[in-house]
Parts: sequence; structure tokens; C-alpha cells
Amino acid sequence: MSRGESSIDAVAAAAQDEALDFAGMSSPDGAVTLLIAESSEAGPEALKDVVERHDGQVVKSEGGASMCSFASAHAGLRTAIELQRALKSLRIGLHAGFVIADAEDFYGRNVVLAARIADHAQAGEILVSAALREYTATDPSFEFEPRGEQHFKGLLGEHPVFSVSWS
Repeated sequence: MSRGESSIDAVAAAAQDEALDFAGMSSPDGAVTLLIAESSEAGPEALKDVVERHDGQVVKSEGGASMCSFASAHAGLRTAIELQRALKSLRIGLHAGFVIADAEDFYGRNVVLAARIADHAQAGEILVSAALREYTATDPSFEFEPRGEQHFKGLLGEHPVFSVSWS
């Protein structure tokens, strides 16, 4: 197993003990924005205040990785930028899509895609899917740089990935 797979996979698979409040956690079209951050230096408590300020919630944390959800792709991306500016060592991936939810967790292909994008990021980098870029493309404050099409474990096809300028 590679360095990122163990903790990212654990976040994509593990559930917390407390029930989550999913009310209002999707956009009007039903999509959820997922932010997955990984760092060996910053725990979930370092993320929680920033995530909640942007109307998101920390869904779960395992090891050095945390999965957060937002009803707005803009809010998720603004959170990622604020987190990187504060902590600078995070590996962050974001994706927006439809998820399967129960009382404790999110599941499905879009959760796996968000995890794979985060796993592909380097320390200090924010990577996003084409879907997230499309949701936020009308906001001129976000700058994206194409990173090519990637093949991810467990997912068919090629997936365009973009880096976000945050400094």
C-alpha cells in the first residue's frame, strides 16, 4: 500500500460514532462538495473551526485524514484555500457530486474520487475535479491550472484534475 492509500482509504471507509446532521448539506441540485485533507501535522480539531465558519462539517477523521462536506462548492473551495494558507502542509482534494448517505457516513463513487484526488495532491497543494471546477468557474477569484487526466485506483476512465492557486 502506498503512503496515501492507508489513511485516505481509511477516511473513505471508516464511520464516526456520532450521527451526522445531513440536513442542508447538498446544493439545490443535490450534489455534495467533499473536501478531503491529509496532514501528519494537523489533526481534525485544526480543521473544524474553519470548516464550520464556511457552513461545512467534518464528516469523519481517521489517522491524518479528514473528510468534510459542504452544500456549496464555493464554500468548500474557500475553506481549502483558508486551510492551506493557515497550515501550508495539507494535501487537499475536492470533488462535487452525488453521494449515498446514511446516519453516519457518505459512500459511493464520488467519495472514492474525492479520496483519490486528495491522495494525488502534494503537501501544500489543492487539487480539484473537473466537476468542482465547473461549479466554481464563474467566480474570478479562483484560478485553476490543468494537471492532466489521471487514472485512479478503483475508478474507470480518465479524470481531469486541476490545481488551485491559493497563495
